[in-house]
Amino acid sequence: MRQTLFLLPAALVLCLAVCKEEPDLPPDPHVPLVNTFIGVWKTDTQYWQFKTDGTGGRAVTQAGPFSNDFSFFVYAGQDVQTAPSQGSLVILEGSPVVVTRYEFSIANNQATLTGGSPVTLERVNGSPQTLSLTNSLIGEWSADWTGSEHGLTWSLKYRADGTLKVFHHLAGHQFENAYALRGNTLVILGEKRFANVVIAELNQQGNGAWQVTETQSNPTPADWTYTKVAVAEWL
Repeated sequence: MRQTLFLLPAALVLCLAVCKEEPDLPPDPHVPLVNTFIGVWKTDTQYWQFKTDGTGGRAVTQAGPFSNDFSFFVYAGQDVQTAPSQGSLVILEGSPVVVTRYEFSIANNQATLTGGSPVTLERVNGSPQTLSLTNSLIGEWSADWTGSEHGLTWSLKYRADGTLKVFHHLAGHQFENAYALRGNTLVILGEKRFANVVIAELNQQGNGAWQVTETQSNPTPADWTYTKVAVAEWL
C-alpha cells in the first residue's frame, strides 16, 4: 500500500506533463501555391528544367544532364492557389547572383517570357506542383527595420511553397509575397513595398538573429534584423 501511494504522485506529474493541452494557435488559411513551371521545357536551342526544390538547370538535350544553374519562384498576386497562367517568374543565377524578372503567360503548354531577352518555352514533360523548399528561413520571424520612416516592427512567415506572409504592424498592412533563397542571397517580390524586386544578403549573427541587408536601388534599401519566433504577431 505504501508503494502504491508513492507511485501515484509520480503518475500524476507525468500526466500533467504529457496530457496538458497546448493553447490553440490561429489557423493559417494559406493554401500552398501550385507552381506552374515544374517539369522540363524547351526553347529553340536548349532545355530548361524546373524542380520542386526551387532550383533548375539548362541542358542541350531533354535527358540532360541538368546542372544546378538557378533558383526560381512565381508570383501572380494575392491568394493565388492554382497554377497561374500569367504572372512573374523570377530567376536567380550566377555568382554573384543576378536576378531576372520575367512576365509570363501560358497557353496550350507554351510559355512566353518577356523582360530581359524574350524567351518562348514549350512544355516537354512534367505538370504544375507545389514547391517543397528546405532553407533556414522557413518559419516565423519578428523583424526590425533599421532606418524606416514607416515603422520598425514587421512579422514574416516564410513557407516551404515559396510564399511569404508579411505584416507591417504600424501601417496595419498584411499581404502575401513570394521568395527564393540562393546561397546567402534572398529575393522577394509581391505587394506594396515588395512590388519591385527586393534583393538582400543574409548574415547570421552570433546571437542567433539574422542580419538581412538589402542591395537593390529601388525601393530604397533597408537593413533588417530577423529574430526567429514560435508564433509571430498577425492581424
